[in-house]
Amino acid sequence: MWLDIDAPPMIDRAVASPAAIRPLTEVYYGGPDQAPRALRDVLKARVEAAPAGSEIVWATYYFRDRDLAGSLVAAHRRGVRVRIRIEASPRSPDANRAVIDMLRAELGDDLRVQRAWFGLAHLHTKIYAFSGPQPEALIGSFNPSGDEIPNPGLLAQIGDQDRGQNLLVAFREPGVARSLYRQAERIWTGRGVSRFASRMNRPRRFEDARLYYFPRLRPDVVDRRIERLGPGDRVQAAISHMDKGPFARQLAEAAERGAEIDLVVHETTRRVPRSVVRDLGRAGVNIQRYCDAGDLPMHAKFVLIDDGGQRSAWFGSFNYTATSRYLNQEVLARSTNAQVIDDLEARFQILSDEAAQQAPTCGDTARTTTVSADR
Repeated sequence: MWLDIDAPPMIDRAVASPAAIRPLTEVYYGGPDQAPRALRDVLKARVEAAPAGSEIVWATYYFRDRDLAGSLVAAHRRGVRVRIRIEASPRSPDANRAVIDMLRAELGDDLRVQRAWFGLAHLHTKIYAFSGPQPEALIGSFNPSGDEIPNPGLLAQIGDQDRGQNLLVAFREPGVARSLYRQAERIWTGRGVSRFASRMNRPRRFEDARLYYFPRLRPDVVDRRIERLGPGDRVQAAISHMDKGPFARQLAEAAERGAEIDLVVHETTRRVPRSVVRDLGRAGVNIQRYCDAGDLPMHAKFVLIDDGGQRSAWFGSFNYTATSRYLNQEVLARSTNAQVIDDLEARFQILSDEAAQQAPTCGDTARTTTVSADR
């Protein structure tokens, strides 16, 4: 059962275990510098800790990990209610089939699949919510898309997200966790997630976090923050997907006004076209492609904004593309938590340093990190 509480539980710190006094917001990373399947293991540990009578509600795009699905089945069998909604037709159409079949056999109607509207609007949200042993919800860029049975062809298409650059942010503040849980529940039911629904258009406001759900009538949430930046302001962003749209335009205009803009983007031109990299470079943006020698993807999605000393971090499932902006179901969070921002800034520096080291060995022009005015 989800406990609808309005304040953090009182903890006796004299007797509490270290696990019981974890921070209310915490960032976890995947990447070549982390253990393989690190983020999958974060999710698996929470599934295995869920007590009988508690609830798990997930919404995700790719789900191929049969070992993780097995943990959900085991939780269901010990009395946890497990509700999952998965995209039926991701970019690689059959990627989720084995897990869908496995979970449907055990969960019945508590496993639901999302079928894209005219093949366009997808369930791209990644919310992993737990009611116990303490209320917690994780969001970010990570899909559990690995599997014990290798599929090199498929991984070449979607990227090895178990070893590539990804992140999950855990919210344990009860109000934030509850809001994300309710959104995952709405997605599971398929009700109340229209762009015209009031819940989808009203940001959820908390002490140091805001939550934005998509589709929504005003999708320019981050753009409006960037359009006022000028000299002395700064943006640092790791972006896996970005097209030639309003977000890229606002970044270019902010750089032309004198703001410092530093980006690390995915290596492939499908996710970030050459024209976007070229135009941003011409505007004065420092943009690098992340080009791992092992073809591990830079799938992280976070934007750090310093607006006259007011710092904020933006992260979630949201891609800076027309599809995410106008069609997909997405989640985007804004945090002003100083520890979260410092943590993400340190991670951005790691990504930027790695991209700079990779530049000489990238090879083809799709992986070129230096942009000049005539390229």
